[in-house]
Amino acid sequence: MLVDKLLVNIFLVFVPLLVYSALSDHRYMKHTQLLMGGVLGVSSVLCIAFSYIWYGLYWDLRYVPLILSVLYFGPKAGLLNITVMVLARMYIGPDSIDVGLLSMILCYLGPFLVRRTFMQLKGMFFRAGINMLMSIWASLVMLSMLLIHSWANANGRLDKEEIELIKIIIGFGMIQFLSVGASSFWMEFSLEREEMRNKIRQAERINTLGELAASMAHEVRNPLTVVKGFLQMVQSELEGKNHRYIALALAETDRAERIISDYLSLSRPQIGKTELMDLSGMVEQIVLLLNPMATKQGVRLYTELKNEIYVYTDRNQLLQALVHVTKNAIEAAEDGGRVYITLIIHEQKACLSIRDNGKGMSREHLDRVGTLFFSTKEVGTGLGTAVSFRIIEAMNGSIRYESEPGVGTVVIILLPLAQESLLTAEG
Repeated sequence: MLVDKLLVNIFLVFVPLLVYSALSDHRYMKHTQLLMGGVLGVSSVLCIAFSYIWYGLYWDLRYVPLILSVLYFGPKAGLLNITVMVLARMYIGPDSIDVGLLSMILCYLGPFLVRRTFMQLKGMFFRAGINMLMSIWASLVMLSMLLIHSWANANGRLDKEEIELIKIIIGFGMIQFLSVGASSFWMEFSLEREEMRNKIRQAERINTLGELAASMAHEVRNPLTVVKGFLQMVQSELEGKNHRYIALALAETDRAERIISDYLSLSRPQIGKTELMDLSGMVEQIVLLLNPMATKQGVRLYTELKNEIYVYTDRNQLLQALVHVTKNAIEAAEDGGRVYITLIIHEQKACLSIRDNGKGMSREHLDRVGTLFFSTKEVGTGLGTAVSFRIIEAMNGSIRYESEPGVGTVVIILLPLAQESLLTAEG
């Protein structure tokens, strides 16, 4: 009978995960925290409803949905889950309700305290491991509640029946451990699949827009070149105000050409001459270049650079991408802000981190970073960021944005290190 009840509980745990997998692309999933907190709360209540009562205790997997809701969908989802559980427990009856409420609160606090660490982990096995550790925490809470109750009623002594009960709790904890592990791996696969779908959609949008931009850029560049040539011819024959007007027109023509070049880079980044370069030296050059701009805006730049990190790539293209990302950080920091630039080696790759303490971005904005026509600036097309994404990806690197509203934004750029043979050849 216990096995039957636990199988029903396992089914009830997986139903919300199936719902999430099926509806992750739905427009209502923008309210994921509240929706999944409620669905997982109902799952916990149904687990209580299908509990197996033995030794006067309820044996069920109610804490598995609670752990998942806090770690994957946030503290608000966990609070909604635990609220639904408390209401259900009060409806069942007042017997040992104080112990039950204390257990629920403690089982909520464990995942709540480790969630920040959980969100920073990227490996599937590490994240699933945190979930499984939280299942051990829930089992320890249950065991502690039993021991406290037994010692209080038996003057600190445990009889044979209670010792047997402790063994059963340990066995039940193993079942709970495996259930959390299986459900967390399912969630990780669902999130990975969702991320892959988003990347495919983003790639399709960028490719379509890039091809359109390239065709338009080619058509515009030819007449623009003719106009620029005639302006240069006329400029040499003019003086005074007319000469200044022509100079202004030429400057704007040059700017239009740079915009066209950006659109062409978006379509198909041209990695030109590759060379061995010291990445820390390039970052120092960028800081020197942008420091006047930062000073003008009241922003201070801080660097922590590991020397002799070499990459083999197109210097000009990489410089363009890094300058744009750093300028964005300076503009986001605003007056009195700070920008921290860190360069280290992480997982056999050059890892450049650019962090500002600006207003940050919401999750919805983060999902749109790198797409055309999206910018958090009042005047901006998002073209520069999209080009930076394409340049870094063309270099077999990766670029990732992390942000919290009111805290700031971190841009993490990973680039392949130069091979040892190249370093030896360069001496």
